[in-house]
Amino acid sequence: MDSLTAAQADRTAASPLELRVGDTLDNLRTFRVGILAPLLMGFIMLFDSWDSIAIAYVMPSLSREWGLHPAMMGALISSGYIGQFMGAIALGSLAERFGRMPVFVASVAVMATLALACTVAPGPEALLAIRFVQGLAIGGALPVSITYINELAPTMTRGRYFMIFQWLCMSGYAAASLSSTVVIPMLGWRWLIGLGGIPLLLLPVVMLMLPESPRWLARTGRAAQVPGALAKLGGRIDLTDADLRPAAPSLQGPARIPISALFAPRQRASTVILMSIWFTVAFTNFGLTTWAPSIFVTVYNIPLADALRYAAATPILFLIATPFIGATMDRVGRRPYAIGGCIAAGMALLSLALFRFDTGALVALVVIGTLGSALSSFIQWPYTAESFPTHLRAVGMGVSSSMARAASMLTPLFVGVILSTGAAISLVYSAFAAFAFGAALLWIFATTETARRKLETI
Repeated sequence: MDSLTAAQADRTAASPLELRVGDTLDNLRTFRVGILAPLLMGFIMLFDSWDSIAIAYVMPSLSREWGLHPAMMGALISSGYIGQFMGAIALGSLAERFGRMPVFVASVAVMATLALACTVAPGPEALLAIRFVQGLAIGGALPVSITYINELAPTMTRGRYFMIFQWLCMSGYAAASLSSTVVIPMLGWRWLIGLGGIPLLLLPVVMLMLPESPRWLARTGRAAQVPGALAKLGGRIDLTDADLRPAAPSLQGPARIPISALFAPRQRASTVILMSIWFTVAFTNFGLTTWAPSIFVTVYNIPLADALRYAAATPILFLIATPFIGATMDRVGRRPYAIGGCIAAGMALLSLALFRFDTGALVALVVIGTLGSALSSFIQWPYTAESFPTHLRAVGMGVSSSMARAASMLTPLFVGVILSTGAAISLVYSAFAAFAFGAALLWIFATTETARRKLETI
């Protein structure tokens, strides 16, 4: 059978081998598991966020060099997110079929190569096309890497472990922001985008040092490969005859995971809730992140150098705050931080929509709005990976994160139209506030806590 039936999609029970693999990973204290995997994968994915956000920081320079209209500015920003939306769905499914590692390596190779291609784009049309194709790879690399790291993480410290990877991954936003203040004035915008090619140097290390996910191998009937994968991580497991015996057809790992598997009866409600959270949070977060420099310049007439520095404040504060959150989220839980972030963002953005402020207060409220929504985004990564069973985790992460890409695709167009028509910027802030409050309600009334629970039991 080539596709997943409704009965297969509905199964949640873990096999004895899967449980033993989970226990083995929980007890591993080796360098490759505890340090190398999150650091190496996180540093590579730093350039995923770098490539995603660099367009926001080069946009003021692009608009002047190429004489761009706000609508074209929005299209250039959205083109990458359109590709990410499609890539997140397609490559998440491929990772269930062919494994986490092959899809991750291929995605990163394409992502980095096309970052270099962006540096020779002769005009906006070429850049738009390249960023669309690059977006396919970026959209796929993120959910697959999240899935892989989540499947290695020890149960009792999964949040803290995941934070190491995620802190590095999301530091790409701050790195691109800070670098833009130096690289663009000194070398030009093409250099800022071209630095996204650095992961090409690290992929050979990944292929040499890290194996396929042992949990995925156990779940998909590849028991014979499990000992080798665990041995590469410094672990050991002895297989029984029962482990090597072919599973019953109803329990065998499917060759292909259709998107419909996420909407089987036992999984449907969770899938819809997670998709909604990703969309509402991203509409606010990516809208503020991608447009803040241009809004500062075009709406408030703030000098470009100052606008880039103001926009850099949020990712810097985020990098300061997230280690504390990651270190405590196993004890405090995921939901309190996500709820607090969404409420803070909603209040700040509602204030911007209703009242006028001087430059200092304006920047502070934009930072609070961006930081609060970014906090929810930070939490929803591990929370979503924890909420799907192993045989659906990559495709579930892909579809959920695709909702963020959809929101990221729509937000630049929405803001671009508002700025093009000369409508009040308060309309933008009002929309962002509404989505932030909507995300808070979803977290409050539609989610349950996942901290300190084994993946096989959630």
